Amino acid sequence: MSINLVQAVNAAISDNIAEQLSQKFGIPGQIIRQLAARIAPGLVASLMDRATLVPGSQSVFSVIMQPETNAHVADQLAKLIATTAGLKQLESDGHALAAVATGQRVDALTDAVSIETGVPTQATSALAGIFSAVLFGIMKRHFLLAQWGLAHVPKLLRDQVGEINASMSNAVATAIGVGNTEGFTSCITPRLNTVASSLEPHTEGDVAAPVAIAPEPVVRAATQTAPPPKSAPPAVPPVAPPMRAPLLQPAQKRSNKWIWLLFAVLAVILALVYYRGFTHTDSVDLSAAPATQPVASAPAAASADVPSITPVAHDAPAASPIDASITTAAAPQSASESKFAPASWKDAQLLFNVSAAGAPAIEATVGTEAEKKHLIDTLTARFGKAYTANVSVVPETRPATWLARLNDFFPLMAVPGAEAKITGSKVELSGAVANAKLGWADRLKSALGGMFQVAAFDADGAVATATQSFRDAMKSLLATETPCSGDKLSRVLDLQVVNFARSSAQVPESAFATLGETAQLLKNCAAKGSMVNLEVAGYADTSGTPAAKLEVSKERAQAVRGYLVRNGVPPQSLTAAGYGDTNPIADNDTASGRFANRRIEFVVRKG
Repeated sequence: MSINLVQAVNAAISDNIAEQLSQKFGIPGQIIRQLAARIAPGLVASLMDRATLVPGSQSVFSVIMQPETNAHVADQLAKLIATTAGLKQLESDGHALAAVATGQRVDALTDAVSIETGVPTQATSALAGIFSAVLFGIMKRHFLLAQWGLAHVPKLLRDQVGEINASMSNAVATAIGVGNTEGFTSCITPRLNTVASSLEPHTEGDVAAPVAIAPEPVVRAATQTAPPPKSAPPAVPPVAPPMRAPLLQPAQKRSNKWIWLLFAVLAVILALVYYRGFTHTDSVDLSAAPATQPVASAPAAASADVPSITPVAHDAPAASPIDASITTAAAPQSASESKFAPASWKDAQLLFNVSAAGAPAIEATVGTEAEKKHLIDTLTARFGKAYTANVSVVPETRPATWLARLNDFFPLMAVPGAEAKITGSKVELSGAVANAKLGWADRLKSALGGMFQVAAFDADGAVATATQSFRDAMKSLLATETPCSGDKLSRVLDLQVVNFARSSAQVPESAFATLGETAQLLKNCAAKGSMVNLEVAGYADTSGTPAAKLEVSKERAQAVRGYLVRNGVPPQSLTAAGYGDTNPIADNDTASGRFANRRIEFVVRKG
């Protein structure tokens, strides 16, 4: 017995309920029903994605069974939303339940739906909370009526694949981090089946627990009500002894029997040893020597086996989706291996970027063939053939600690335009997952715990930070007696960022203010007779052909020089030159590194 969750939510948001909500939010009832039809698939898909791991299924199940989840919410909805207080409480409960069950806030989902429908974000978010409360209430009611347990979570969510494929938009799929709808629904079923199979042995325990506990109140009630009639006490004593006798008395007899038998055996052994010690003294010495040899050789054998343990350490995490303790056990081993790695060895590295179609392209460097096989097998199990990978094995590479946490990175590998670089325990996000509003960095930090350092690169944020640093330094420079000192001046000017658009040599609007301040200072210096002669040097990252990089860096330098001259800087004090991708100041493998290498520098010209 299953249920279509999306249709159930849509049915709960009837015309009457939509009209009530319309009066509360000032949005037409028809639009509210459209919001429900777009938000519900996103919520269900988020639960499906979370339930592909055993801990995720456990989280979903615990939320369904929480006291805060109202199994009768669909029937009581009209009454609950009749008051502002009830509406707010329902919204708050829904957001809290969804955050715990999905492992993330629903902000990204509501932002995407808001853009699709044109409904203000605040109203969309509030309604999403209400729809979430309705969804979990419907699920709880169904679980209680069907007497389902934990193992039915992935089974129920597996049954939603057809509905999600038909009703979830690609924009919503991207927002919740599952790539595109077709790609998500085509590969989610086997993953949910795997989790369902792994949970089957625990189902009996989940169901049996209430059955085992239920009789206790009945027994206690009988013993409490029995004393007054005085006829009950004779019936109670015969019941109690049979319950205790099988548990305690036989156990004591068996325990004493084996203890005495053990004493007898030990006495015989001691007697034999005592006898041999007096009658065969030479044999005692001979037997002692071999006994010490294995003890002495054991550390050496263990040391010799250390290299062979490396593949095992990275194969073990493959089972981490089924048992989190395996990952925990593997981590110390990786740490000990990296402890013994020479300082000259480099960290294992994983880079990936995702195409517009949601297909990840992976580049990695690991230290062993076993690590490479584990990475390829795990990627294939997740994406099938819908990915590309270039994995290099470099022996002088530290163990790949991130191999044990690949499942935490998989949601990012489904986001079109996502970029990430993992080096050792450092993670840098860029591209589509760098936007702080989407919450990918926070979600990844929460999943990885304190084992990894997670940072998201945002070009606009980097420009803003650089601009503030430039202005602070400029203020300090102007407070000195020698603001026109060439070396001091160039160091301050280099702090500003001119963030040209891709393949463009047009000065961006974001740089107008800082370049304007630069022009004003250089004009003042020239007016005071302290004209500073500068070369505007342009640099590029490694993207493109050498000729193209050289040309674009030259054009950008000339564009900055032209802007300064148009704003009053003496033209004879400025020259421009392009240097392509030479003299990089950062790693070109990351977005932040490429951003830093695409730069304008101000170099003092002597003489």
